[in-house]
Amino acid sequence: MKTVKEITNEIVKIGLAPMFKENGFKKSGFHFARRRGTVAHYFGIQLSQWNQGASGHFYLNAGVMFDDFRRHYGKKIPELPKYADCDFMVRFEQIDLELARWVTIDENIDVQERGKWLREHVENMFVVPLNSVSTTAAFETTGWADKIPWGFPAVFQYFLGNTAEARRLIQREADYFADRGSTFESVANSLRLVF
Repeated sequence: MKTVKEITNEIVKIGLAPMFKENGFKKSGFHFARRRGTVAHYFGIQLSQWNQGASGHFYLNAGVMFDDFRRHYGKKIPELPKYADCDFMVRFEQIDLELARWVTIDENIDVQERGKWLREHVENMFVVPLNSVSTTAAFETTGWADKIPWGFPAVFQYFLGNTAEARRLIQREADYFADRGSTFESVANSLRLVF
């Protein structure tokens, strides 16, 4: 009997790996990344730690790394990111609302069908929207900036030069977490944004 990891590997080989290669991504295990200008795009499969034998599931993680952010924060800029290098990091179901929280695997799965299904969803909802994103400003075309409720939207607006909107988002976060002692200044400091 095949394991979840082996079944997932077959799904990746059939569906995701060829599609990502066609779109300029490099593969490393279950991770795919490419660079476009001053931005890098990341996609990865994360196996659940609770998988047993042929039964279990995996998560789909999506991310974008911005050279502008990394310079501002004094971080090294890798040619291709890992998930932890990304400034924008989400589970894929936050982008593609048709998806469940994870992809279920068992010994009865149709690997061909699942690979085809994943390829279509990931290409249409992740790769195509990012094809023209090669600068920080171009990320705005995806409409994803608010998929992360705190931190990122304010930082993104700050880097676009929309300081009034960045201030509004910081204040919104401070107000939401006021019961934990958050203030405009503490949130702005934690994001290392200077006004």
